[in-house]
Amino acid sequence: MAKAPADPDFDLKSQRPSAGEVRRFATGEALFLAPLPLPTGHAPMDLGGSFLEVNDTYLDVGQSNFNKAFQAQLMIWGVMFILIVCLIVLPLVEMSMFFGDPHERSFMTHFMSMLEGLRFYSLIALLGGGFFSVLGATAVIRTTLQKARARPMRFNRQRREVCYFPSGSDEPIIQPWEELVAWVSISTGTTGEGIISTYTLGMALDNPKTDKTHFLNQGVLTPAHGLSKWEAIRVYMEKGPAFCPGKAPHEGRHTFDEERESMREAYREGDCSAIGVAWWYLRNIVTWWRFPYWVAEWDHRYSMKVMPASIEQWSQPVPPAQWAKPSSALLVQTVQIEKAFAKGQSFMDYFNSTLGEPASMQGERS
Repeated sequence: MAKAPADPDFDLKSQRPSAGEVRRFATGEALFLAPLPLPTGHAPMDLGGSFLEVNDTYLDVGQSNFNKAFQAQLMIWGVMFILIVCLIVLPLVEMSMFFGDPHERSFMTHFMSMLEGLRFYSLIALLGGGFFSVLGATAVIRTTLQKARARPMRFNRQRREVCYFPSGSDEPIIQPWEELVAWVSISTGTTGEGIISTYTLGMALDNPKTDKTHFLNQGVLTPAHGLSKWEAIRVYMEKGPAFCPGKAPHEGRHTFDEERESMREAYREGDCSAIGVAWWYLRNIVTWWRFPYWVAEWDHRYSMKVMPASIEQWSQPVPPAQWAKPSSALLVQTVQIEKAFAKGQSFMDYFNSTLGEPASMQGERS
């Protein structure tokens, strides 16, 4: 049985971290990227499509409805498999047995046997199809409801502030951008047969009203992916929407139309065979054509919770003369690290970070 690595839960009150600092915890270590969010030198990327809104005033980072249509298709595949096997495949097998019956039973005898078998198969189809329908629909609805409980994290670049709603709460936490804590971490666990490592991009915000720190952790493929995701947020706040990835597309019935047109274009250019075209139509007919994409649209509409009036007001543009300015400390350190990047150093080189390196290599670096 696998023992999953735990997400880091740092003590951020007694000793505030700083960008470039490495801290160790029970199952691994973390490299801090903020407070005082410095450039990482990585290309900004919105991995996973979590940029729900990008404009000149704010950036919303949350969970899109990506793969919702596929989730609905999996549910339908389970139902249709049961129905096709019970109502088509097995009756055809029964029928084929009539022509090779070694006992030479009469047509009426065999016909009555087929009817009896069909009633049994229909009952199995009803129970099995119903089971998969309930199971699949429960999974689809549950994941949508979970997503709907949490509003996206909003980064206001004109005010240089961050707004976060704890899950299930309508009370926002607003924190200065330069005080937000962020890190990438490596956690190690065991499966009984080997060692596994997981990578996390984490953020933490302090709630002054409750004296509680809220931790947000998102799994990433590698520390480099975490750095690129954070850099996309950082470069939006420091330079604006023109320098970061745009708004992530959401799935809907338009996605179905785009996929069909892409398939047709591939066929016209010879990149898709007639068999491939036939398979595309067959699998979409079996999975109820546009229905999964309608489910994705419903998920998108339902889970996009409206912000309270106070945050809508907070999100309104302000005159450029009233925009908050970066601190002098951030400006000075940004110039210094960018000079290091120009000389070929990386973020980890600049801070002499040993994140994820074996102890032997850490000793060599030191």
